[in-house]
Amino acid sequence: MKNVTILALGILISQVSFAQEQFKFGLKAATNIGWLTGTSRNIENDGIKAGFAYGLMGDYYFDDDRKYALSSEILISNVKSRFNLTTDQNFVNDTATTGGPISDLNYAYNIQYLEIPLSVKFRTKDIGNIAYWGNFGFSPGFILNARTTIKSGNIPQYIADLDPTDYKVNDSEGEDFTVDDFDDKVFLFRFPIIIGGGIEYKLAGKTAIQAGVRYTNTFTDMFVKDKTAEAKNNDLAFAVGVLF
Repeated sequence: MKNVTILALGILISQVSFAQEQFKFGLKAATNIGWLTGTSRNIENDGIKAGFAYGLMGDYYFDDDRKYALSSEILISNVKSRFNLTTDQNFVNDTATTGGPISDLNYAYNIQYLEIPLSVKFRTKDIGNIAYWGNFGFSPGFILNARTTIKSGNIPQYIADLDPTDYKVNDSEGEDFTVDDFDDKVFLFRFPIIIGGGIEYKLAGKTAIQAGVRYTNTFTDMFVKDKTAEAKNNDLAFAVGVLF
């Protein structure tokens, strides 16, 4: 019985050691550029906005040469976008008719997601201290916070006094700023494809610096499904990280 116990412990220790050799863990930070695509006719993309992300990453390699891996991450991501409503609007609680319809309402969104990217990673052999890699996969995200700011040249004064700046869009706080043909509430889930690549530089021992670029192409509508507005918030991210 004692020998069996020693053998079992030996197997367990060897498996843990093997797993440590096959698994790389690290920290990651990124800046991203967000914009809208696939919009409905009443939404017009108004350029790009910069956001950021940070979190943990890990690679599990399937072979000793570290050419193929399953890559996973846990990220807090802020994805920003900006757009115009191309149709004239009235605030639903606007009883004053002196101003008339409001044109060119501009919205600047800042949505914070908990993202869990999962991808297949392909890596070259080491060329000195350098290796190159690419990856492809999915990055489901769940909203933690969603805020927006409304701007226009002819917003009624009482709306301007309420200060529609950086307010939450998915709770009752946004009701004062609801317009007749657009609801600012956003969908709680995001499901994009991700594709990227980059470079890894070995420092000392098992520690390495990694830098890369990633394109995120979203399938899901940014806004709540039962509304007329449709748009998808995509982004391009530039990331750096440390692997241990």
